[in-house]
Parts: sequence; structure tokens; C-alpha cells
Amino acid sequence: MPGTLRRKHRQELTLRRSLMEVMQAKLSISVFRRPSDQHSPRPPDNRRRDPCAEHRFKALPPAHRSSATSYTSTHSIRNLPPELLAYIFVLGCEDDPMLPLSVSHVCSFWRALALNTPVLWRRVVLGSHYNMWEETMYRARDCTLDIEFKPQNHRGPLAFYEVQQYMHLVMPHITRWRSLSIVFSEYQPYLWNNALSECCTKSNYTQVPGLEELCLVYRHNDDTKEFCLFSGSAPKLRRVTLDGIRLTWLPSLFQNLTYLDYTHHGKSNGYHAIQEIGNVLRVSSRLIELRLLFPNQGHITRAQNTQTSLPFGSLYLPWLRALHLRVETRQIPEELVLLASIFTTPRLSELLLIDTVGQRLAFRHIDAFWSAYTIPFSLRTLHLQNGWYTEDSVVFLSRVENLRWLVLRRGCSDVVHWLNPDIQRSPERK
Repeated sequence: MPGTLRRKHRQELTLRRSLMEVMQAKLSISVFRRPSDQHSPRPPDNRRRDPCAEHRFKALPPAHRSSATSYTSTHSIRNLPPELLAYIFVLGCEDDPMLPLSVSHVCSFWRALALNTPVLWRRVVLGSHYNMWEETMYRARDCTLDIEFKPQNHRGPLAFYEVQQYMHLVMPHITRWRSLSIVFSEYQPYLWNNALSECCTKSNYTQVPGLEELCLVYRHNDDTKEFCLFSGSAPKLRRVTLDGIRLTWLPSLFQNLTYLDYTHHGKSNGYHAIQEIGNVLRVSSRLIELRLLFPNQGHITRAQNTQTSLPFGSLYLPWLRALHLRVETRQIPEELVLLASIFTTPRLSELLLIDTVGQRLAFRHIDAFWSAYTIPFSLRTLHLQNGWYTEDSVVFLSRVENLRWLVLRRGCSDVVHWLNPDIQRSPERK
């Protein structure tokens, strides 16, 4: 047959050396292996497994799954669940607003995690890097924003048009604001007018349905204009800090406040200042913590007359639990004494009398303050700092019923805690 090989063309079958070595290795493994080992299970994997790892892995974009696989097999920190790692980033962002940018440049997995965590990009600190903050708000997606304006320009104070430019950057996102903090430390004319002009426009587009905290500080303000903010609508606003600005105190804006740190703007004094603050406190009657300060300018420091009567009634704050009265002058302003005389606070448990200057000598007319102020029956803790401290005051306050703690401070570091035990008072001390 034509397909049959002739004997003279047939060759002896031979194996190459490399092929023989492979076959010998395979045969030796199968021959010398124990029968019980042929079906023995693999050794257990001691690595910690996360039952949700597969779900989180599938939640990542496909482009980052390969990087996540290599990420989870090197360092022990990479055993943390992505949710916990993202939460650590969010906490760190409270101290360093540039942290989201830093962690997104560590590796591809951290970058994917940062870009898929919108809450990490909610803090916007204006004053520099204009284009960067525009991208930050884009990465926050639909998350609420914390807007901070603290000019840190190396060229000196920002001009009024630069302030307006930065505010124009965040105004399109006003409905997403969760907090707004504007702090000016150096004098420039018309700063409030340029920073808040768009916020004072009467329109549905300037309302802040999600705003919870407001901080406006500019001690050197010389503008007497009164600002009406956010078209009179901020239903979630709970915390307000003001220093050097006059606002129209509408119930639709401020009636739900629980915290107020109010530094008087100094454009009014005497009865006019007391009447203005009285209107503020009547609107915000749900306060739990109140802090008051009359600055160096625009107050009266003449000798107080405790018999002075005010043309309006008392200030009733039924939910107030902490009251801070601060003095930064050499004497107690008369407005502060008159305000203290009309307070009615049935639930007040803590009173702090603070001397911000830290002077060693006691204020004059402290007796007039204690004569005007009625200590509530609910008071448990009382702080006396520096100028508020006198021996006569300590003796007087030690006779106050239900007072449990008296904290005395002289200087910056010398703090004395005196506990008044719950014992039966002698009749002569009542």
C-alpha cells in the first residue's frame, strides 16, 4: 500500500532527554505519593476574610478592581474595610482640609475610595486655590457643603472684588450649604457688603433649607448696615456665632436656635443696645447655651445704678442651661449688668463669668452686679475667672442653696475647684 512505510525508511523510536526528565518527574510523584494524600485537602488559609469583601469589590468601578486585588494582599492596614478607611479619612479632613487631595495621591485604590466618598469633599475653605475648590465641590456631588472663608493670601488682605469672586464661586450651591463660616481678621472697607450681597437677594434661589450653623466674625467692621439673609428662610439653623455685624432677626431665621455666641457690634449702646439684644433673645427663646460679650467700643462703664428700671419686661429663656458672660474691658459694662437684671432662667445649671483680659485686679462694681442678678434655684456650677474673683464674692456664693461646684481661677494656669458638699446648712448661713 502506498501508505505503508518500507522497512528501509522506518526509524527507531527515541525520546529526547528533556522529555524523559519530565516524564520521570511525573511518574515519581504519582508512584511515591501516599494513597491518603491523593485526596487530602489544601492547608487552611490563615488570612482573615471579610464576608462583605466580595460585595465591596464588585461595588468598585471595573477599572479599579485589579488594583483593589493587589491592594488587599500587602500591608496590614489594607485589611481594613473600605467603609472604615473612608471614615478615618473623613475624620482627618476636619483638621486638614487638604487631606482628601493628599490621600487621593497615595495609590490607585485610595484614590478610587476617595473619589467614591462624596462626604470627604464637603469642606470648602475659600481664600486660595480657586480652581481646586471648584473641582472639590464637583467631587462632593449631591452632598451638603461646609463653606469656610478665611483669607490666607500671602499678598496681604484680599481686595473687595476678590471676596466677591470667591462668594460667587459657592453661591450656585447655596441650597447645599450645611454651614457657613466667614472670618475677617484685617480691616478692609465694604467687606460684609461684598461677601453677603448675594445672600441678601430676595429670591427662592437664596434660601438655605439645609443650613445648620452660621458664623460671621469681623470685629473691625465699620458698616452700620443691617443685613437680611437668605430671603428669611433657614428652617434647620441651630447654631449662630456673630461678631461685628447687624442682622435682621427674623423668627423664620432664628427662632429654632439652640446655641448663640453674640458679640455686640458696638453701633449702639445703653438702652438701645439692651433693647436690640432683648429683641434677639425674645425671638430665640429656645436657646440652650448663650454667650454674651460687649467689646471695647461703644459701651458704658460708668458706675452702675442698680435701681435703674428698664422700659421693657424681663427676658424669659425657659430652656437655657449654660450662660457665659464675658468681659474684655477693665470694668463691667453697664449693659451687661442691666441685661443680667432682667434674665429669667428657670433651668440654668451653669454660669460662667469670664474675664478675657486675664487681669489680676478685681472689677469694680461687682457688688452692683450681684445685687442686680438673681441667682436661679437650679444653678449647680459657677465659674469665676480673674477680674470676677473677690473674697467677698466667694463668701457670698458659698451661701447659695443648691450650688455644688464653684470654680475659681486667678491667672492663666492657677485653677481651684471647690466642691460644696450636700449638707444641711446652718441657719445663719441661709
